[in-house]
This record gives sequence, C-alpha cells and structure tokens, in this order.
Amino acid sequence: MGCGGTGQKARIANADQETAVRTTLSALALTVALSGPLVAQEARLSGTAAEVFGTQIVVATPEGRVLVTLPEGTAAPAPGARITVAGQRSGQTLTATSLAETGPARPLPAGAAADPASLPAELAALGPIEVLRRGETGRRGHEDKLYLRLADGGWMKAEVRGGRLVEAKAEAGLPAALVSAMLPVGIADDAPLRDMTSITEIDLDDDRPIEVKGLSGDGARIEVKVSRGGGLVAFERKRDDRRGPTGTAASERLAGLGYTDVAILARGGRHVEAVATNPYGERVEVRLSDRGAVDRERMLMR
Repeated sequence: MGCGGTGQKARIANADQETAVRTTLSALALTVALSGPLVAQEARLSGTAAEVFGTQIVVATPEGRVLVTLPEGTAAPAPGARITVAGQRSGQTLTATSLAETGPARPLPAGAAADPASLPAELAALGPIEVLRRGETGRRGHEDKLYLRLADGGWMKAEVRGGRLVEAKAEAGLPAALVSAMLPVGIADDAPLRDMTSITEIDLDDDRPIEVKGLSGDGARIEVKVSRGGGLVAFERKRDDRRGPTGTAASERLAGLGYTDVAILARGGRHVEAVATNPYGERVEVRLSDRGAVDRERMLMR
C-alpha cells in the first residue's frame, strides 16, 4: 500500500505540474491570439528566466513576459538567471537561435557612494548615496534618466541631456540647495513661488519658459512658468485632484505584488511612479495605475 500511495502522489504532482504548464502556455497563447495575426521577426531581448518548462521558458522583460522555445540541445537556465536570447519573435513568443546567461538576478547593492564625476554639478553637490540610471532616446536626442537616493533616505528623479540637468522631481519636495541652483536668482522670491511650501518639480527645457510645480500649505497644487530673465509668464493654482493612489497606498499595493525597497518618486493624474526592487531582485522604475495595476516597469542600471 505504501508503494501505491507513493505512486499516486507522484502522479498527482506530475498532473499539477502539467496543469501549471498548460495554464501558463494558454495565457501566453491567448495574449498572442488577441493581438491578431503577427509576422515573425528577428528579435533580441534580455530579461529574467521566470519559469522553466523543459525546452520552453518564460522570460520576464521590462516590456512583459515572453514565452521562449530554447535552441535545440541548449540546457534551460535556472529560474532567476539573467539571460539574453535572439531568434524569431511573433508577439509574445520567440523561437530562440541563441541564448547567453549574463548572470543570476540579484539586487544592486545599496549604500555605495555614487561617482560625483558622472553627475552634473548641481546633483553631485547633494552627495547622493545611490544613483541608478537608464538611457532614453527621443525627439530631443539622448537623455539620461537618473534616480538618486539622498543622504536623508529620500529619492528624486532627474533628466540630464548633453551633461546638463534639465529636469528634477521629487514627490516629497526637492532639496532647497537644488532649487537654488536650478532657478535664476530672485525667482524663488516671487509671490507665486513663495506660496509653495514644497517644490516638487522644475523643468528647464531649452525651448520653453521655466516650469515650476509644487504644493501650498493647504494642499493646493501650484504651477508657475517664468521667463529665463525671471518674468512671470503664467500662474495656476488648483485643488489637488489627482486620482492616483497616495504614496502610502501605492507602497502597500506594490509590496503586495512582491516589490520591496519601494520609494515613491512622483504622483501623476492617474498613476504613481516609484523605484523599487521587483520580485526577481532587479532594481526598476515602476508605474502603478489608479486601479492598482503595474502598467510599466523599466530596468535601472548603476
């Protein structure tokens, strides 16, 4: 009877595994079907081996989960390994012709001092204790998105173009020293800016007036535009009607989804941006919608 019980348990375990495989494959197949007919194209992607099913694996990438069929004779990577694959991709499936492991997933070490020589002077002066970054190329050319953890534990986000700081934002408020360094002399003394108890964003885009956003003591949102010479161009004061979750609610929701080390960067109209460590141990920028869903995740590098 003992042998029969062992055999039955093995059959149940195998059945459970087969069910899990079918469920995962069916979900990915449905994603492809809903997207309509697709033409296979040569593609290359990097991500984390999230699940392994014999000769197929699910790779978690910043753009979503992709089902990958391994090259013939290639051993499957262990779950959690960082990999790069290339091959023919059709929607959310890829038939790989090559696979390379770039290392196991692991969180970036915290608390390591950033190299000040790699930062604009205004940011280096803040003495950040951790800097994460990602590159982005748009209509204005290449930009570096920087995520800085400051000595007090707070986080801020900055954009650098051509070595020049062009934007900075922090939900908890930008450091006073940075505000003084970014704004022309005298602007902070103007009445609209004096009403701000917290300046949360400064945009120094070359082809527009300087934009400054912040909050008043009564919680109203204030947006000011000033010329490069300091003249007031526009002023708006309105109630804080953002529908995105509060910082506390967003942190709790992300924690429930498996994210750790969550730090809120900014609240939008219907979303929250944060920096966190995802369930695979990677440092990422993540955007949480007002419905509590992660609708974007981008990998960050040191």
